[in-house]
Amino acid sequence: MRAVLFISMLAVLAGQSSVADLAESIDPVVVSPNLYEVLLENEHVRVVRYQIGLGERDEWHTHPAKVSVVTSGGSLRITTSEGRSFDVTEETGDASWMQPLGRHFAENIGTTSVVVILIEVKSAAVDFARLPEKE
Repeated sequence: MRAVLFISMLAVLAGQSSVADLAESIDPVVVSPNLYEVLLENEHVRVVRYQIGLGERDEWHTHPAKVSVVTSGGSLRITTSEGRSFDVTEETGDASWMQPLGRHFAENIGTTSVVVILIEVKSAAVDFARLPEKE
């Protein structure tokens, strides 16, 4: 249920992001390299490990569409570029799909580190005509 609430809040956040927020991509790996680590990147996906410790805060950033998998849950406060904040509880084991997310930052307001694996899909379309035939 909490995952549904979190996804709903992010949907509202994404829906209220300004065009400028969505047009200006700010890579979290670049602006907060101490919290984001690229585990795999190729022409299809980028897999990023996000770990935010007690009391830590990341820098202003955006996200492309992605799958998020929580490997270690906890509590975060998300602040938008419009100055709105809301608290979310990440539950270990939750997985969700999220549309592109405009400019925001997160801070760990809980009592545990939060670890999330982000899977950014670069190309999801399949051209079946180009697939090799089975032999």
